Amino acid sequence: MTERELQLRREIFETFAATGSPPYVAAEPALEGLAEQHVVVLDRSGSRIHMAHPFAAHREGTRVDAGARTWWGSCAWDGLGIAAALGLREATVVSNEVELHVRDGRVGGEGVFHVALPAAEWWADIRFT
Repeated sequence: MTERELQLRREIFETFAATGSPPYVAAEPALEGLAEQHVVVLDRSGSRIHMAHPFAAHREGTRVDAGARTWWGSCAWDGLGIAAALGLREATVVSNEVELHVRDGRVGGEGVFHVALPAAEWWADIRFT
């Protein structure tokens, strides 16, 4: 990873953590490099950040609420990843009709996480998986 890619990666994740949304990043080789390395997923036009796991720019997946803050992930697994990455001791992760609670850094609630594809196949269509 180049110095510029590392700098951009840091900026993307810090912005997601602080605001719940990605920064606007003009098309540049570093952004393309991060997409090629699966650090980010670009939208279908290839011009905006769609995901930087565990964070998502879209609002179609899992919501993570902590205090007055909200972040989004693509699935429940990403939602729990957001709670862990941000060190959230208290959070609610809502995915479809399943609600999980993080209390004192531990997950509680009832739910089953199921992915229909093996992990090795996720990147074939990461926007769907």
